[in-house]
Formats: sequence, structure tokens, C-alpha cells
Amino acid sequence: MSSMIFSKRKADGISNGIFLIGIGILLFTGVWWPGILLVLWVTLAVRQTLTHRWYDLLISSILLLGLVAISLINFEWSVIIPILLILGGIYIIFHEYCVAEGIDEEDPIEETSREIEDESP
Repeated sequence: MSSMIFSKRKADGISNGIFLIGIGILLFTGVWWPGILLVLWVTLAVRQTLTHRWYDLLISSILLLGLVAISLINFEWSVIIPILLILGGIYIIFHEYCVAEGIDEEDPIEETSREIEDESP
């Protein structure tokens, strides 16, 4: 079975659904911190996995799971957390603006269907 790359639109839809499920679970449990970090991580991890953005998955996993670990050991982090969040936001903006600009957001399945239609007599 080959690994499938989803279009950005489909990956966004799936990850947005997972985000809503995660928020619903947080509403039931009442564990907002660090639960919201885990929900954000799962949402990003699913989106990045579906679009095969492995480097982004590694960076966001280190950042968000590191924040969860820091919060669980009751580390005094009133300075480090804002700095990490700001750096993470800058990285995401920089990456989307500069690096991901050349990535084609076309759906691979639709593109294959068009190629098959073009080849048929």
C-alpha cells in the first residue's frame, strides 16, 4: 500500500474536525491546561502527517510536547512559555511565507483523474 498525500484542503478539514473533537473532550473533562496544548499538537500532527510535512511535524512536536512536559513538572515558566510560543509563531509564519510558497496545493487524486481523462481517446 503506497502512502497517500492528501491535499491541503482535505488535511485541513480532517485536522479541524479533530480539533473540534479535542475541544469537546476538554469541555467534558475540564482539564484545559495542558489539555489545550495536546489538542493543538494532535491537530497539527495530523495535518502535517497527512501532507507529509515531516520536518514541521518534528518541530511542532518538540515545541508542544516540550510545553506539556514543562507544565507537568510544575516548572516556573512565566518567561519561557511566552518566548517559546512567540518563536513557534514566527517559525510558522516564516515557513508558510517563504518555504511553502512553491508547494502545489492541487489534490493528487483529482490531478490523476484529469491525466487519465486526457489520455483516453
